[in-house]
Amino acid sequence: MNFSMSLYEKSIGKLFENANKRKYPKNQLIFYQGDPLSSICLIKSGYIKAYTILDSGDIRTLFLLGPGDIFPIAFSVNLSWDNYSLRYFYQALSEVELLMADKDHFKKAVESQPDLTMIYLTYMAATNEAIINQLEMLKTKGAINKVAHLLPYLVKKIGSPAGNQKYKLQLKVSHQEIADLTGLTRETATQQIKKLEKDDIIDQKKGTWVIKLSEEQEESLRG
Repeated sequence: MNFSMSLYEKSIGKLFENANKRKYPKNQLIFYQGDPLSSICLIKSGYIKAYTILDSGDIRTLFLLGPGDIFPIAFSVNLSWDNYSLRYFYQALSEVELLMADKDHFKKAVESQPDLTMIYLTYMAATNEAIINQLEMLKTKGAINKVAHLLPYLVKKIGSPAGNQKYKLQLKVSHQEIADLTGLTRETATQQIKKLEKDDIIDQKKGTWVIKLSEEQEESLRG
């Protein structure tokens, strides 16, 4: 969910009115998998990836986060915040500015103020919907369809309008990350990306991606 400066994002900001501002440089690890939950963060600018390390030692990117997103993800499903350990690594993909709220203060505010409770529940509902959509994408049959279905997600998370149903990604996306996000091997992901390039759906130049979405895909972004 990449929330732009909207009424909804301003509402989310109410949850972080007393938070501290922190900046992280590109590639900085912000949280480690297994860390105890200490802070709840709102991304003001920049992009972050959440990943895990498999038993094989390989890194697996799980999802991307951008302005307006709250993380760590999924901590709210565990009522015992004091005993919650982070499930993923969180790394800055660009220079990042965060609002970091103490987890105890954040929890108290959410539980004691009905308007903040509603804002938070609305955000979590949107988060769950985004996760469900990503899982549905993984269930899509056919490698080319998996990559094609990922494109609106990339646009929504890290894209900006470039005119005529085209969107420019603000970050360099590797073929391995595409493979991770779609559940494909790197080789298969590369093959499908090349097919989409031939169809003028993806344009790669010096690591920069421009994606052309269909009218139906654009409509899904507004949904």
